[in-house]
Amino acid sequence: MENTSELMTIKQASDWASEYLKKNVTTSNISYLIQISRKVNYGNISGCTY
Repeated sequence: MENTSELMTIKQASDWASEYLKKNVTTSNISYLIQISRKVNYGNISGCTY
């Protein structure tokens, strides 16, 4: 990815993370991280602290 404003697909993110970390990162791992980040961001917007 040359342009940093481009978004990756979940598969591309999985491949990139696997190469970067030298470990197997599955599409399920990436999907989980996306879901967690949505919950954290929602909590911050609504004023909730954990």
